[in-house]
Amino acid sequence: MIELTLEPVFFNTELSTTTINYLKNQKYIKYKKINIFIKNNFTKKYPYGFIIVDKKSQIFGFLGTMFSERINGSNKKYIYCNLHTWIVEKKNRLNFFKNSKKILQPIFAYNCMFFAKPVLSLIRMFERNFSMLNLEIKLRIAFLPKLRHYFKKNKFEIITNQSELEENLSPKELLIYLDHKELSCYKFLVIEKKTKKKIFIVAQKKRKKLIFNFLELIYVSDSKSFNNSFQEISSKLFKKFKILFIGENFLEESQCSIPNSEKFFKDLKQQIVVKNMPNYFKFNILYSEFVY
Repeated sequence: MIELTLEPVFFNTELSTTTINYLKNQKYIKYKKINIFIKNNFTKKYPYGFIIVDKKSQIFGFLGTMFSERINGSNKKYIYCNLHTWIVEKKNRLNFFKNSKKILQPIFAYNCMFFAKPVLSLIRMFERNFSMLNLEIKLRIAFLPKLRHYFKKNKFEIITNQSELEENLSPKELLIYLDHKELSCYKFLVIEKKTKKKIFIVAQKKRKKLIFNFLELIYVSDSKSFNNSFQEISSKLFKKFKILFIGENFLEESQCSIPNSEKFFKDLKQQIVVKNMPNYFKFNILYSEFVY
């Protein structure tokens, strides 16, 4: 049996060139899709992935790791790692999964929070070998146009101008904005005109298979305020982005920006796994493959 190990891969190294060549030639996932993930390495101190190798340095797979620096609810910084894009050569899969607890140790040696949206077989492995928590996230979809608010004078305004955004964001929000500045997602502020209360939002137009396009909320700085004023804000978003539906992934009902009464149909569900979740952590899908 071939002994497999992991090697971390950093940008601008000889090993990175070898890894990219492997990813371009493997037959499991299109390289164009993989490259979308690995080019968004938010901190250069950490690897963008690990290659699976034998003693002769022959590559038998790739495991993507998207590291980023985040701030929890008490303004403490921590490192976050989204595990994505798992490629294991078919002839070595049995060997890999049989010895996964030993092989994957270099990844889990990092002192950070881990997040993944794996297939069912990997969920069991993560639970058994690495004590990861198996959680259920929900996706809520709501209808944006609210006719009774559409023609009324709206008490909210949307700010998308870059300089205005940077001037009005907190340090935590500015970090998120700068990390996502070059990505295709929308970054904007919803401001209540009278009180000047601000809600910073990162969102993206998505397509749910066999359903429709919708505006997916990736990050909402103040879910409670958004929820309480959903009727008026949703009309403003409909005018701005010309889209009929809005959606959001969430763990707890209390953290969902879209009121339960507004859902278009029953919330969709899927499983994720997490490890080392910080105190005061408010779940969102930043810095993960959900964003792309």
